Amino acid sequence: MIVKPIEYPHQALQLEALLSRIRTNHPNISLINQDYQRKLAGYRGEKAVDFPLSFLPDDEYFILHDLRLWDGKRFFQIDVLILHAKYALILEVKNIVGELYFDTDLHQMIRIKEEEKEAFPDPIIQVNRLKRQFEGWLLANQFPAIPIYALIVFSNPKSILRLSSPQIQTFKNTIIHKEYLPELIPKLTSSYKKSFLLTEERKRLIKCLKRKNTPLDTDILQKYQVEKRDIISGVKCESCNQFLMCKQMHYWYCPSCSNKSKNAILPTLKDYYLLFGEEISNSQLRQFMQVDSIYIASRILANLKLKRTGCGKKTIHHLTLTLFKSELGGK
Repeated sequence: MIVKPIEYPHQALQLEALLSRIRTNHPNISLINQDYQRKLAGYRGEKAVDFPLSFLPDDEYFILHDLRLWDGKRFFQIDVLILHAKYALILEVKNIVGELYFDTDLHQMIRIKEEEKEAFPDPIIQVNRLKRQFEGWLLANQFPAIPIYALIVFSNPKSILRLSSPQIQTFKNTIIHKEYLPELIPKLTSSYKKSFLLTEERKRLIKCLKRKNTPLDTDILQKYQVEKRDIISGVKCESCNQFLMCKQMHYWYCPSCSNKSKNAILPTLKDYYLLFGEEISNSQLRQFMQVDSIYIASRILANLKLKRTGCGKKTIHHLTLTLFKSELGGK
């Protein structure tokens, strides 16, 4: 049973907004796009393991996606955590295309793709560290010590795993393709005899994991050294992609292609929220949406029925993610 489903990454949404509005000559645009593609690959890879995991009995296995927990010194990220009465299982999901070689002596993974070599951190070291951190987290939060098992799961069918014969003997049940999950997990379960997490304790643990989960909150402009002047303002036309739409009586009008829209405001405010945060004033809305009239801006904000703080010219309106629910489908 999935008790914490996978969600489209907030940072991917931020990067989408940034890529749609950053000036094309910005020096970091290539890095921004690379990071966006990596975020998408990670999300799609993690999402791909849900199908093989769906073959596990719902009343026995409890699945949590995307946990970011504090170990007392630093945060650690678990892609997928599966809780069973007998043990906890950590899945470190990799969505990597190419031939993958595991150098267990020099502790690195090497990918060969189209005759090019690229080095990656050793995922075995990574999952062993995650096990230790999760053990410490359980202890710090007053949960009983339970057996913890970790798997490195390759979710892309185009990942070709290359292990030597000794490596196969050592890691055949540690480094796997996602298709093997429904076969391996029941075998793993049967190898444990004692139950450690009874129903009430498991419920308490799941509740605590959700409460302690701390999603990464990134100042996306600061991270990529983007100034406000590098961001294109204006209301974007969904027809011609120009930031030229202007407010008419009951709709927004694009002078470039004559497109009319009644809903152009939400995608624009979503971009503002993802790039600049939840607080927006009348003057900030006018500047970002290129609206000249203070009264039009006031009506826009009033119609949104947002929480407000301050008064007069210092009134701040607070945007929320739920306002843009229909705009956040992901890819």
